[in-house]
Amino acid sequence: MALRRELLRQLLSVFFLGLLAGGPKAMWSSYLITLAGMWITAAVLAEICSALALSGSIYIWAAESAGPKYARFFAFIVAWWACTAWMTFAAGNCQTTANYIISLMVVYEYDFPGGISMDNVKFRAVVWIVSEAFLIIAIALNHLPPKWYSKVFKFSLGLMMLDFFLVIIWLPIRVSKTYGLRSTHDAFMTTYNGTGAPAGWNWILSFLFTAGTLTGFDAAGHIAEETKNASVIAARGVFTSAIATGICGFLTMIVFLYCTPSFDVLFEFFAPQPFVQLYALALGRGGATFMTCLATLGLIINTSIAIVAASRLIYAVARDGVLPLSGWIGQVTADGQPRNAVRVMYIFGAILLCTILPSNVAFTSLISA
Repeated sequence: MALRRELLRQLLSVFFLGLLAGGPKAMWSSYLITLAGMWITAAVLAEICSALALSGSIYIWAAESAGPKYARFFAFIVAWWACTAWMTFAAGNCQTTANYIISLMVVYEYDFPGGISMDNVKFRAVVWIVSEAFLIIAIALNHLPPKWYSKVFKFSLGLMMLDFFLVIIWLPIRVSKTYGLRSTHDAFMTTYNGTGAPAGWNWILSFLFTAGTLTGFDAAGHIAEETKNASVIAARGVFTSAIATGICGFLTMIVFLYCTPSFDVLFEFFAPQPFVQLYALALGRGGATFMTCLATLGLIINTSIAIVAASRLIYAVARDGVLPLSGWIGQVTADGQPRNAVRVMYIFGAILLCTILPSNVAFTSLISA
């Protein structure tokens, strides 16, 4: 469920990168190639999960796959890589969410001092403050009683379905009545080189778009110890998440390829999240505001749900003594919740978000590593 919301978030975040790196023709063809690889990977991970349904899953799977001789070495590398990746995701998601809501300044033509640009330190400060606030909300949701949190999951599912259907139904209808849908040739067969790299290398860069939208399907394995019949349910969750993400992502990408205006218009968008301007162009101010608020609310909840999975991973790694302060991080509350692991995620994410202040490029580089 959270993964599908994350799909839309990632697709919107890196869609423009795909257009720059090869254009529509590279995007859909590279997506199909990536899809095949991701589904094979998901099938393998699901099979391993069925045999080892444990929190911290992926680093334990790496240890078992490496064999007795190299188990500790590979487990150590994968544990640190996985923990870092999931913790940076929370910070990155909060900035993406902030970019959505702040982009409404462009829609409503707000005259921000120094301009709405990441080159403006005052604007970066606003992005930082909003991002930190969203991180606090996402962390706070993790302190709800477990029984209440099931309602959060169901609410997130409702938001995801509403957002998805509005994108694939309402958006194309409105685009057809405003600036017009692109032709099938333009939507599928055109190429574009906006990176300045040689043509072949530019095309390869399109895989950054496709790979960026098909990640996180291992999340079901991280909460395996809190899942009934985990060897079946968690394993099935790993594989079906990858399948659902791939199919829904491909459909969403095709809709966006038809709905984007010409490249000349598209690359004049300057909002932190250009899709907000696209929504305004197609849906008007009111429609853009509604879609932006819907996305913002959904992304906050998605970040909170992702923290649930990530905190279980961090807890499991600490339980095995891999991380500094493992004794403290690996503690759980009376009801079995890894609150200290959640606190670690907040501290790490809050510090990481501070790098937005000196340079947004620095922050982007850190969360992309």
